[in-house]
Amino acid sequence: MRPVYDVAAVRAADRAVIDGLGLPGIALMETASRGVAMALVERWPDAAARGIVVLCGPGQNGGDGYGLARWLATWGLPVVVVSTSDTSPGDAGIQRRAALRAGVTELATVTDLDVGVGAIAVDALFGTGLHRPLTGAYADLVRWLVQHPGPRVAVDVPSGLDADTGVVLGGEDALCAPADLTVTFGGARPGMYTGQGPALCGAIVVVDIGLDPRRRTAEVPDAADLAPCWPRRAAGDHKHRSGHLLVLAGSTAMAGAAVLACRGALAAGAGLVTLAVAEGVLPRLGALPPEVMVRVVGPGDRYDGAPLALDGATAVAFGPGLGGGGPLAQHVVDTLQGLWHEAGLPMVADADGLVAAHGAGAAPRVITPHPGEAARWLDRATVEVQADRFGAVRSLADRGDVALLKGPRTLVARAGVPVSINPTGDAVLATAGSGDVLTGVIGALLARGVSAWDAARLGAWVHGQAGERLAARRSQGWTASDVAAAVPDAVETLLDSSGA
Repeated sequence: MRPVYDVAAVRAADRAVIDGLGLPGIALMETASRGVAMALVERWPDAAARGIVVLCGPGQNGGDGYGLARWLATWGLPVVVVSTSDTSPGDAGIQRRAALRAGVTELATVTDLDVGVGAIAVDALFGTGLHRPLTGAYADLVRWLVQHPGPRVAVDVPSGLDADTGVVLGGEDALCAPADLTVTFGGARPGMYTGQGPALCGAIVVVDIGLDPRRRTAEVPDAADLAPCWPRRAAGDHKHRSGHLLVLAGSTAMAGAAVLACRGALAAGAGLVTLAVAEGVLPRLGALPPEVMVRVVGPGDRYDGAPLALDGATAVAFGPGLGGGGPLAQHVVDTLQGLWHEAGLPMVADADGLVAAHGAGAAPRVITPHPGEAARWLDRATVEVQADRFGAVRSLADRGDVALLKGPRTLVARAGVPVSINPTGDAVLATAGSGDVLTGVIGALLARGVSAWDAARLGAWVHGQAGERLAARRSQGWTASDVAAAVPDAVETLLDSSGA
C-alpha cells in the first residue's frame, strides 16, 4: 500500500524533524539529493554516462539539484548545472557552494549548452514550492525541457504542477515540465495521481529521508493488498451462495446499458443475475446473456416506478440507461429514493439512478458517478470537480456511504479514511458502456457479501486491469463488451498476485 500525503503534511513532517529533533535541514537535503542521483543512475546508466543537465531554481528544490549534481560529479559522471541566479539562500546556498567547489560547471542559460544525444535533464526548479504560473527565464527553461529528446527527471514534482490537485498552474497560459521519472521525498503527493499529474510525472520513486507524515491523504493499493478481499468459492458452494444481483437498468433507447451491466455482474462471479426492465424493452434484449433471468416491471419503454420485488436478491444495481436519454419522472425518482433509503440490501447506483441516491441507506451503498454526474450531484461545474477530484470525491462520500469518482486514476472515498487511488486503467476504457460494466462488477461483489468499500476498490481495480489487458493487445477498437469479456482474466491476475 503506497501512502500519499498532501504538501502540508510533508512540510509539517519536515519541520518536525528539523525543529523537533534538531536535525539540520541540510542533512535531509543531502539524503534527498543522493536518493535522486541513485534513482537516476539506476534507471538510465547509459544516458547518465552521456551527461546530465540539472536545472536549478532559487530555493530548496534548487538546493536538491545542486546536491544531486555534486553526487553525480563525485561518481565521475559528466554533469552541468543551469541556473538563472548566482545566489541561493540557506541550505540551498550551502549545496550550491559545495557543488561549485567540487568542480561542477554552472551556466546561466541553456542557449550554448552542449549535451550528448539522450543525455538526462533534471528539473530542480521549484517542486512543490511554486504557487504561480511559470514566467520569464524559468518558463524558458521549462520550454527547453519540453523539447529535450532525452530522459527527463523531476525533483519532488514537475515544476508548474500543483502537487495536491494535479492541475497545471496558470490557466490558459499553463506551463509544466513533463518528466519520465519523478523522484519525491517522504511520500507521494495526491496531484501525481489525478488531473494532469499521471501524464506529467511518469514513473514515481519515493525516497525515504526520515520523515514521518502523520496525516495520510490517500493511499494506492496494489493487487496484493486487494486480493484477500476478493470472494472465493468453496468446493461445495452452489449458485445461491455466490450472490443474486437484481439489475434495474435499460430502456428502449438504451437497452445495451442493461446488457453490459449484467455481463459485468456475471464476469465478476455473481451466481444469479436478474434484470428488471419495462415490457417495451424486451425486443431489444437479444444480446442479453442467456444466463440472465428477466423480470418485467411495468409497461412502456422505460421503468415507470412500478413496485420492484426484491425476492431472492442479495444486492441491487440500478441506473444504467434507465432514463433512455431523458430525465426520470418525479414519481420514478421518489420510488428509487424509497428503495435507496429503506431496502435492507446492499446497492450500487450509477448514471440515471444517481438522482435518487442521496444519503445513507439501510445497508451498504455505493455511487459511481463520472465527473459530469458528480458535478450535478454537488451543484458544481464539471471543471471544478476535475480541478479538485480529491475534494469532490470526499464531498460525495460525506453525503452517503462509498463514492467512486470515475476517470483516469479512479478515486474511491468514504468518510473518515484516506481516499483510495485506483492504480489500474487505460484509455481504452473511455468508450460507451464501460461504466455500465463497472456497475455490474461492483453489484456482483456486493451480492457476494463484499463490503461497499472493498467492492468499489476491487471493482475499480479489475475494471482497470481489464482495460490494460486489452490495451496490451492493441490500442484501438475495443468496446465495452470486450471490457466485460476481459474481466475474468483481470480477476485471475488479481488473485495470482497473492498466490491464491
